[in-house]
Amino acid sequence: MTAASLDSLTPVSQPYSVKLGPLQLSSCAVLAPMAGYTDSAMRRICRRYGAGMVFSEMLSAEGARRNNLKTFRMAAFLPEERPYFVQFFATNPEQAADAARILSEVQPDGFDLNFGCPVRKIISNAGGSALLRDIPLLARIVEATVKATPIPVSVKIRLGWDKQSMNAVEVAQAVADAGAVWVTVHARTRSEFYGGKAQWDWIGEVKSAVTIPVIGNGDVRQADDAIRLLQHTGCDAAMIGRAAMGYPFVFREINHLVQFGEPCPSATPSERLTAVKQHLDWMVEQWGEKRAVLDFRKHLLCYVRGLPHSVPFKAEAMKLETHLAVVDAIQKFFSLLPEIPFVQPPVHVKVES
Repeated sequence: MTAASLDSLTPVSQPYSVKLGPLQLSSCAVLAPMAGYTDSAMRRICRRYGAGMVFSEMLSAEGARRNNLKTFRMAAFLPEERPYFVQFFATNPEQAADAARILSEVQPDGFDLNFGCPVRKIISNAGGSALLRDIPLLARIVEATVKATPIPVSVKIRLGWDKQSMNAVEVAQAVADAGAVWVTVHARTRSEFYGGKAQWDWIGEVKSAVTIPVIGNGDVRQADDAIRLLQHTGCDAAMIGRAAMGYPFVFREINHLVQFGEPCPSATPSERLTAVKQHLDWMVEQWGEKRAVLDFRKHLLCYVRGLPHSVPFKAEAMKLETHLAVVDAIQKFFSLLPEIPFVQPPVHVKVES
């Protein structure tokens, strides 16, 4: 590996916007697809605070082929979410091509093929990162999807199945040859899941090996991590996952640091309250009050993590059952905090992406 030591890096200005295939993004920081989290409400709140692009939760190509209602509800989006990619996993070329043709009705800005999901349920069906062990089949899936639709197709991969088979460079070259407009590299192997330290050097190796844009993913926990990732690897954009859970302001902070070369203050309690209320309102619009209030609990725990008095509040939050009760509780909680910036601590929640 030829990249400089991470310890020698300091944040400096990078181009504020970035061109990825046919898209010109307003930010080099994009929201990762995360199962159970990145529904329309979270995508909108992250776009509002500066995410350059968003993705659906990972969908099943077979679900699309079967016209599964849940699949189409998860693929649906609103205009303010653009640029928006639908991500799905497939196990064979025909399935992928059919899904792309069917989901084209949703009119996303692109499709993202997931070859990185490490979850056993997906792996056992020969999907996700299982395909990293069969590059020819993986490439045929990409090629079939590209031929099936005029909508751009991107790909997400990992470094390989395990440390003994780290083939990200070969996989990236194959998907580029198959017609992918860019590749996202999660800098861990399948066997590592989300543990250990992301190996950014490999993202740099992929970037050097292909002519298509590369998005780097893994261990971007705060704004300066994104700058360090961009510098260290030369990648075109940074994908943000868990750091955006309960803290969409991470995109604002990355954009400010990229544009001006200096950090901006963390979010204040009043700013957090505004975001929480809007996020909840949008979830109620999308899912109805009962489901939204229950599903919002996991988001609310992330919004208050690390803040003073958050431990007793979390216990109370798990009992709230109506939209009005949640709004009342969060207004009381944030009103107790001094109106100063609070640095957001890292997230340790396990999510599928």
